[in-house]
Amino acid sequence: MGAPERVLLMMPLNVVMAANIRGDVDVERLASAVDSLRKRHALLAVRVVIDENDCAWFVSADVPEFTINTIPRQAEEQWLQIAVTECKTSFPIDTGPLVRFSLLHSPERSDLVVCAHHAICDGISLTYLIRDMLQQLAEPGREVEILPEPAAITRDTVPSPPPSNFIARGFIGLFNKLWARRNIRFDSNDLKRLHQLFWEKNRDAGVLAWEASVAETKALVSRCRAENVTVNTALWTAFLAAQYEVQGEAEPFRASAGLAVSTRDKLTVPVGEAFGFYASSLTAHFEYDPRQTFWDAARIIHQKIRSSLAKTNIFRSLSAELLAPTLLDSLYFSKYGLIKSRLSDKLVQQMNWRGISYGYAITNVGRMNIPTTYDDQYQLESVYGPFVYSDVNEKTVGVITVGDKVTFLMSYNETIVTPHTAEEIRKTAMDYLSNAVN
Repeated sequence: MGAPERVLLMMPLNVVMAANIRGDVDVERLASAVDSLRKRHALLAVRVVIDENDCAWFVSADVPEFTINTIPRQAEEQWLQIAVTECKTSFPIDTGPLVRFSLLHSPERSDLVVCAHHAICDGISLTYLIRDMLQQLAEPGREVEILPEPAAITRDTVPSPPPSNFIARGFIGLFNKLWARRNIRFDSNDLKRLHQLFWEKNRDAGVLAWEASVAETKALVSRCRAENVTVNTALWTAFLAAQYEVQGEAEPFRASAGLAVSTRDKLTVPVGEAFGFYASSLTAHFEYDPRQTFWDAARIIHQKIRSSLAKTNIFRSLSAELLAPTLLDSLYFSKYGLIKSRLSDKLVQQMNWRGISYGYAITNVGRMNIPTTYDDQYQLESVYGPFVYSDVNEKTVGVITVGDKVTFLMSYNETIVTPHTAEEIRKTAMDYLSNAVN
């Protein structure tokens, strides 16, 4: 387990993807399909072992079989509540597995909800997993192609490791010695307690899901090409414009944005379709000017995103390897008052985790070239996600395009953003996109 995964290990951060499937899904065949994929994806069925040196390892031995929580499908958006429940439920990291499956079943249509610990995967991983599940479901005798072990993100596999100077190493070494005196360690029960407390304090988590039609998606892609900006930039522009119009600029954090970045194509070793955590982020600051046209604003935002990407070392989480592993583990325990530590408190403060830091964090998985028809038995109608809830984001949006249809899933903090406000933001953002395209 590398530093990026260890940062996430003791955080209450699950990631969820959902698939809407037309066709009668046989539950036993689906369970068999999932089980067969243990051979393809090494991290699909693992548990965590922390050794005597506090190093954490993913181990595949003695991991229980998967179970699929099957529920009668009774409503179109019933899966959303399942997704929220999954986010709120911790994983038993010491026994595994670190992924769960729920199926809302009806003879005509079903909703598949996949939830995993973020330390083992990203949104792209879960999308490939959904595809693999449907392929095995449609063709039970299909030979499973075994993928290589997922490439680890280390200083040997990144093009530009984050620098560390002698003074910083000296201070961190001192921190580690002071921390070692306390001999604090955390386990699966501690993580379960943290999850419970996190969701007690964040119980007002709202969620919205919606989609653009195939025609609307194609029109957006075409117009973005004509305007020489990315679809991601257009989405950011629409959401920022909606935020400005609906919420204004009273809160300073709304000028800060968290942008998710995939690292799959940025390593010095091939990653391909590996199931693993290959994600990073960067921060950009946007001051939206309503006097500009949509596309003029989009070009400015496009340049700001490119500038932020150029200035940010997206592998900066490797610096965490300098810290004692259990000190990394302690951060959210410190934030939520489960331990008392000046060192942990200081790190939480430096990472700006005390309050809300961003108006938006958007993860655009992009266009996933996966089939939508599986042996004429199943039609993949929509995929939603990635769905995460973070207490440092006022609004978190997961975006993905499958089958030429873009979908959106937004979680938000209801103590600041009411459901009515969230709906206004959704409607306004989509109006901006529609008007800009047309």
